[in-house]
Amino acid sequence: KARDYVFTVDGERVKDNTFTFFDELKRNRLGKAEAERVALATGSSFTGMAMWPRLILDAEEKIDVNSRSFPSGGHQRSHWQTVLPIMCDLPVPVKGGDEIAVTMNFDAGSDIKSPPSYRISGNVISRS
Repeated sequence: KARDYVFTVDGERVKDNTFTFFDELKRNRLGKAEAERVALATGSSFTGMAMWPRLILDAEEKIDVNSRSFPSGGHQRSHWQTVLPIMCDLPVPVKGGDEIAVTMNFDAGSDIKSPPSYRISGNVISRS
């Protein structure tokens, strides 16, 4: 079943993440000029989407198991890893207000011996 989603790039979050990444690079002894270059290029580009497992165990969606705080995505203890599908071979520049439109396909299938299939496709829509 395919579902379409549109995410708007938050300019303030891009800025905050760029500063956080810069600080982390400096803490790991990268020179200031190189840390600025890498943090800016990384903080203002898109390569993939972070996703967190969420199991819904009943039809009414009252019994669920979340690997992150739902719906905010905040941290919480979990043994599940973040899923990070890479969606492009080179980073795509983004800025606040741009949109990331994705179509997600998931097929659980009816044969318990066959694994489910996932497919994600999308585009960055520049809102210059």
